[in-house]
Amino acid sequence: MNAPESPPESPPASIAKSPPAFRAEAVHRLLIGIEGALPLFPLLPVVMALGVWQHVDKVLLLAWLAVTAVLTPGWQYLVLRRYRAEPRSTGRANHWGRVMLWPTLLDGIAWGIGGIVFYSPDALLQQVVVLALIVGIPTASIFATSWWPPIFYVNCYPPILLTAAGLAWRGEPEQLALAFGLAVYVVILHQLMKKAEGVAMETISLRFDKQELIDQLQHEKDVAERANLAKSKFLAAASHDLRQPLHAMTLFVAAMDDRAQPPETRAMLGNIQRCATALESLLQTLLDISKIDAGIIEPRTRDFRLAPLLRRLAAEFALQAQSAGLTLTTRCDDLTAKSDPDLVERILRNLITNAIRYTASGGVEIRCQTGASAIVVEVKDTGIGIPAAQQERVFDEFVQLGNPERDRTKGLGLGLAIVRRLAGLLGTPLTLDSAPGRGSTFRIELPAGNPAAADDGAHDVAVAAPSLEGAVVVVVDDEADVREGMRTLLEGWGCDVIAGEDAESVLHRLDAAELVPHVVLVDYRLRGKTTGVDAIKAVHRHFDLDIPAAIVTGDTAPERLVEAQASGYALLHKPLRPAKLRVLLQNLRRGIEVSA
Repeated sequence: MNAPESPPESPPASIAKSPPAFRAEAVHRLLIGIEGALPLFPLLPVVMALGVWQHVDKVLLLAWLAVTAVLTPGWQYLVLRRYRAEPRSTGRANHWGRVMLWPTLLDGIAWGIGGIVFYSPDALLQQVVVLALIVGIPTASIFATSWWPPIFYVNCYPPILLTAAGLAWRGEPEQLALAFGLAVYVVILHQLMKKAEGVAMETISLRFDKQELIDQLQHEKDVAERANLAKSKFLAAASHDLRQPLHAMTLFVAAMDDRAQPPETRAMLGNIQRCATALESLLQTLLDISKIDAGIIEPRTRDFRLAPLLRRLAAEFALQAQSAGLTLTTRCDDLTAKSDPDLVERILRNLITNAIRYTASGGVEIRCQTGASAIVVEVKDTGIGIPAAQQERVFDEFVQLGNPERDRTKGLGLGLAIVRRLAGLLGTPLTLDSAPGRGSTFRIELPAGNPAAADDGAHDVAVAAPSLEGAVVVVVDDEADVREGMRTLLEGWGCDVIAGEDAESVLHRLDAAELVPHVVLVDYRLRGKTTGVDAIKAVHRHFDLDIPAAIVTGDTAPERLVEAQASGYALLHKPLRPAKLRVLLQNLRRGIEVSA
């Protein structure tokens, strides 16, 4: 199908002067209309035949019926079948309009002949039937044929004008008057057709205007989606490139911190560590967005008690609120919710962080209460508030209404974007009530749970962590700084470290040292097209052992996160804090499943 042409600024006065796209649309609407009415076409000649049956020659009437009730509808049916079988084409509109003219013209002439031969001056009922059909059919078809007026002309003029000519031929005053009246009626019908054609043209013009608007909106949507994709790719690439040196720096700082240092050096290391932690927090926020968009976060719904969760969050943020001169209070009855407690905690953590950042005085209150059909959890602050016109925008990425100077201590403007994504993932209603100068209240609604099945995690049994002394750890990473940082830190923990940029190099060193690894740590994206999963499998094949392994990656591209998650190995993200790395190694050594 050819692409439709752009319509003119105003609809054309007639089909003949319209652009090809208009004509194609007009002919299509005409033929579809004929197709819908085609089963009724044979009924009208039958009505005529019944009305004149007693006063006309039967052979002539049956021959007329054969043309009007069988031949012309059959011909039109064949034209419609061929039209349906052929793809719509702007250039073929005139062709199909002309093809449909011929059976319609034959039908119009046949009706005109019927008007001549079936009109009886001596039978009033027969006169009424003949004239009513001869005049009524063209009148009723005006709007149906206004899409393509030539069809109307051959459907209207032959029957009425031939009937008028037959009446005039009789020469009697009454017939002459009827003939004149029919001629005048043809003029009236012609004027009505011109108006109907104008309406049809305006309808088609509106259709093209609407389609043009839809196409424009689709184009704008495509542009926005491409821009968003480009932004995501840029953020993923930037995040990956930043994570590698940050991960290496974190490892080196931890290794230095494990060694005896003068007080001045230790203070300097503390400052470096705080800066690294702040940068890690910002990168972790970007990672959260990528993981949600990649669809690798799956809610794990269970019954859990809300009060212990809120108390834990209050204790975690107490010092931060105190440093800002704020009060932080919780109020929650012994309520049980049914949701994913980890994701709910992340939602509340982001809301609390946001509330503390944008509250200069007063305090923040976390409370939960039973609603009409769910448990409502609120985070309420006495901060600057949000204007009604901006309340939807605050959930968009990188929007910070109260941070025009882009103070990095106030984050990236992604906290509420993550909140909305996580709430959508949980199917949890999220609402905001706020006004400038009156603070803000964020609410989430959680389904009520079964208190008897609730588990707040307070009964976990502590298990002594195994020592890492003498553990053989394989590190595969294509970043030399990361390999050296891992070696320095792990050797400080008593590990034997075999590091290399690919599986082949580490296997060669393992064989030379006659060592079998206890744990394999790999980066996901290695040189060339090799992945960390390939490296793990190579080590497994070489030793014919299922050696515990984990992927530690700086990649945040959604598609790669999905690939890494699908591998089945533990997936953690750079920069990885030394304490978490140590727990990871200890858990892998004792066979505990590790998750991100």
